[in-house]
Amino acid sequence: MISEINLRQIVFSLSRALDLVGIDDMHHGKRVAFMASSCAQYLNLSNAEINQLVQAAMLHDCGVSKTKTHTKLVKELDWDGSQSHCEIGEQLLSACPPLKHLAPVIAFHHTHWDELKDYDISDSVKRDSNLIFLADRVDAIISQQDIPEPIMVKKVVRDKIQQFRGTLFAPDLIDSFLQASELSAFWLTLEAEPLYDMLREWVNNGQNQVIEFDALLSIAQVFAKIVDAKSPFTVEHSQGVARLARRIAEWDGQDDDTINKLELAGLLHDLGKLRIPDEILEKPGKLDEAEFSLMQGHSFESKQILKDIKALEDVALWCSQHHEKINGTGYPYQHKGDAISRPARILAAADAFQALAQNRPYRQSLELETILSMMKEMIQEGKLDADVFSLIDQHSNECHQIALAEAK
Repeated sequence: MISEINLRQIVFSLSRALDLVGIDDMHHGKRVAFMASSCAQYLNLSNAEINQLVQAAMLHDCGVSKTKTHTKLVKELDWDGSQSHCEIGEQLLSACPPLKHLAPVIAFHHTHWDELKDYDISDSVKRDSNLIFLADRVDAIISQQDIPEPIMVKKVVRDKIQQFRGTLFAPDLIDSFLQASELSAFWLTLEAEPLYDMLREWVNNGQNQVIEFDALLSIAQVFAKIVDAKSPFTVEHSQGVARLARRIAEWDGQDDDTINKLELAGLLHDLGKLRIPDEILEKPGKLDEAEFSLMQGHSFESKQILKDIKALEDVALWCSQHHEKINGTGYPYQHKGDAISRPARILAAADAFQALAQNRPYRQSLELETILSMMKEMIQEGKLDADVFSLIDQHSNECHQIALAEAK
């Protein structure tokens, strides 16, 4: 599988996924990208340099999966443990060839300038990481203000930032911020609609490039690891679903393109869970009506994240359908029968098997016989595809081994 994809679409979609971690504080990464690029206009950076800065800014918090960590990031200006998510983000992107060039900037985006200036790294990495740090902290200061209109925070923020000249932030970067933020339009663009308009224009100006399947898979692995890190009960879930979905599709005689896309769908199917508060995912009992209603939105959110990536429209659709039931009692669309595609049925069965084989906050992992028995009940109730389950039943030992294997 070789695809022509606009990498900016992937960065934008990954940023949308990261935005969900904030629950009620959305668009943080996009605001940081806008502010950093606005400052860059006064630093005489080239278009290529600004493009890379925007990508790094949109993904700067890829090491954050937990709601509690995000809350700390936006509620506190600086603290001793802030570097840990930078290291996680660096590790994620370093293992992803199409995004590897952003890893050094992510690594230092919370490092104080009075330390960073003496590091043995390139000037461009120092500049970009410190500029993202500045924009990131500006957004944190804004979120702490009880002021309804964006322009009204202007003086408070500008006065606060200047207190850190030469300590947290490089003097020339503070000067660029003061120039950019003098404009009323700077503050007005921080609102959701103009912010999206500006970044969508940036996405649309990107060029398609050929990406082979292994590179695309490495990007999907970044998404999956962010989701799976959200809770000890989701660790490696996406990885296992991807392996199972791929194997079932092979037994089902699907073509290579569908098999590859199903592996991607397995990695990406639970992206929407980033919007679910940690305490719901880790609840050691049955979800109440309100909690379950919130959970029902996650497959819809997964599609919303992925829909802007051209060439992955099928993947987005299958992800959105992985909790639909043959009898129409699933969610979020209540599709039934033939309205649920064959690949989505495979993904749903892989997801069910993997979930039953793993520990959950309310139970331990189940034995193979119990898993098969419970899935047979799902077939009888019209929830899963009987033909797909027959493939699992025929290869049940291998499925169990795949489900229990550690991710690479």
